Amino acid sequence: MRPALRCLVWELDNTLWDGVVCDATSTVPRPEALRTLRTLSERGIWHAVASRSDRDKTMDRLYRHGVYEMFSAIEIGWGRKSTAIIHIARTLGLTLESVAFIDAEPVERAEVAAALPSVRCYAARNVDILTALPDFGRIPRIGPDPTPPLGFARVPAH
Repeated sequence: MRPALRCLVWELDNTLWDGVVCDATSTVPRPEALRTLRTLSERGIWHAVASRSDRDKTMDRLYRHGVYEMFSAIEIGWGRKSTAIIHIARTLGLTLESVAFIDAEPVERAEVAAALPSVRCYAARNVDILTALPDFGRIPRIGPDPTPPLGFARVPAH
């Protein structure tokens, strides 16, 4: 049996929101993505960002839409998503088996799946059903959570 997921790593463009920050297209958060983000947070699952984009513009959108505080680690840049996910897992003290990744682009999911076969990858079109999957069950509490899903100390991105 696979370990429970502890963290869902999000691409933002066309996944959390519709549009692409660097193309100046709409970046309105998708309601079903926001519901999933909140529901999984309530279950004790952390969220992180691995996005290929302009950092300043993307951070502006995260603040503007009031979701910045939902993410425990943020990696925004032009490198490989698999590298960002490795850094996120190390930063949060997680094994790759407990990390999942969601992205609208099949080529990005394929890159992560090839480089990190233990990371579970999901298509953004399925964001509304993630909460129904057994992989995304409630995380049992064994003591205080060192980084609660909301209101935690920020983990600086590199």
